[in-house]
Amino acid sequence: MCDVSAHMSCSKVFTSRFGRGFGLLEYVVGRNSVLNQPNSVFGVVFYVTVFLCGLLPGRACGLTCLYMSILSNVGSVYLACILYFVLYDFCFVCVTTYVINAFLLVCSICRLWVQDLGAKLKVQ
Repeated sequence: MCDVSAHMSCSKVFTSRFGRGFGLLEYVVGRNSVLNQPNSVFGVVFYVTVFLCGLLPGRACGLTCLYMSILSNVGSVYLACILYFVLYDFCFVCVTTYVINAFLLVCSICRLWVQDLGAKLKVQ
């Protein structure tokens, strides 16, 4: 992985209990449940869904991207707090993911803004 030092270790983060099910699902569905997957599995599902919604036209897809991006940013803040205050670590992969999620939120907002602007121009 990208282990640079004792406090800059992606392996430490990915192998912690917070690296699976966001550290929460094990309390809901059990540690050995099929639903308690590594966070990366949830990330792949999220990014594929946002990508596919981004290809499709329409306000519903735009809103889906927006809501999913908001949820991912809430998750990013939660995981960033865990990273800093609980694990006392810095993970390049994690922080890059947080930045990408913030960028996707901005893109989702811009998409809806452009769609709304286009709809207003068509009405006039």
